[in-house]
Amino acid sequence: MNITTIIELENQEVENITGAKLVFTQEQIDENIIETCVDYLQMEDSEGTITTEEAMKQVFEQLQQRGVIPVNVEDFSYEMPSCERLKRKTDSETDLPQKVILSFMS
Repeated sequence: MNITTIIELENQEVENITGAKLVFTQEQIDENIIETCVDYLQMEDSEGTITTEEAMKQVFEQLQQRGVIPVNVEDFSYEMPSCERLKRKTDSETDLPQKVILSFMS
């Protein structure tokens, strides 16, 4: 039997663990719909960037060190914030998707 565990993290939790800020891209689907996705993460202490894959590996390893994820788990998957949403006259940072999903099987 396989048991799948899903961990839901706020964007800020991922940013705190990685020391980098999520950078979003937006694509206009039609006049009233915008697709918003995480493109990469910008390091807070330098001009460097890291990919979403590198960032989520850091998150996974940190959660293993904290005992949230068992040490025998080797593989994981993730979903970064992405959504199609209605365009508003006043889009702001609080309108951006706010959840990162990490899952693993044990």
